[in-house]
Amino acid sequence: MSSTYSIVMFAYNEEQNIEKSVDSIFNNIDDRLQHLTVIANGCTDNTVSVLQTLKTKKAYEKLNIIELTLGDKCNAWNQYVHHLHDDSNVHFFTDADVMFTQNAFPLLFDKLIKTPNANAIAGMPQSGRNKDFYRSLVTERSCLFGNLYGLSSNFIEMMQTQKFHLPTGLNWIDSFITKAVNTDLTFGNDNLPNRVTYLESSGYYFDSLSVFSRDDINLYISRIARYELGKIQETYLDKLPSKDWPKSMHTVNVEIEANFIRDTAELGFIKKHLVKKRLTKLLAKFSS
Repeated sequence: MSSTYSIVMFAYNEEQNIEKSVDSIFNNIDDRLQHLTVIANGCTDNTVSVLQTLKTKKAYEKLNIIELTLGDKCNAWNQYVHHLHDDSNVHFFTDADVMFTQNAFPLLFDKLIKTPNANAIAGMPQSGRNKDFYRSLVTERSCLFGNLYGLSSNFIEMMQTQKFHLPTGLNWIDSFITKAVNTDLTFGNDNLPNRVTYLESSGYYFDSLSVFSRDDINLYISRIARYELGKIQETYLDKLPSKDWPKSMHTVNVEIEANFIRDTAELGFIKKHLVKKRLTKLLAKFSS
């Protein structure tokens, strides 16, 4: 069998962006693509209907649409890794609000399968006010960003064998996937050599947020809350071997609520408020 790749895109209420992102994928692939699987996780808008119309209108035969009831990216990620993926040599993970550079997927695919010992390839940021900083995180620290990265089939198999899952309700997912890839799932303190590769000119770009858009402002606020709560969650998970991580972050979130003053001592008033609001939402969502 010839070498192939597949792509999974995670979408939550992306009816405004999903068509542009899917088109960008199909404009930057080659015939080695097996499938593009879009997982709509807990969408309450028209994301799924937009996808169904798009598949028919543009004859995207390789587009698979999966709808999950639970709106949680970790759950969607686990479903793909352990149940939905195919036998491709590389699996690319993307978000539904970005576009991709010319021939991004063939170029990144070729680089990953030709790089010894590499578990993953990072898509390089090509836009954004802090582009240079995020690019340095890739080149200097081997970081991955959920906008675009690829995992080898060998690493997928490693995760399956070790039954590695991301706990539902986990925030700041990129940090944990970066650690997993760079340590062969041992979550040691130091990166193993050459586990992540990249191409300078191949990656993703996105439309800048506008201070005049209420949706963009809400998105920016949500990102801050996820990032800050994720850093706190990380301190709890770092105390445990990954095999002992809970299936859900609910019990950890209960601990964070009980220790909120201590755990948020270094945050300013606004960030504390945003973290508290998100924490309360997650506690209610996963209490059952």
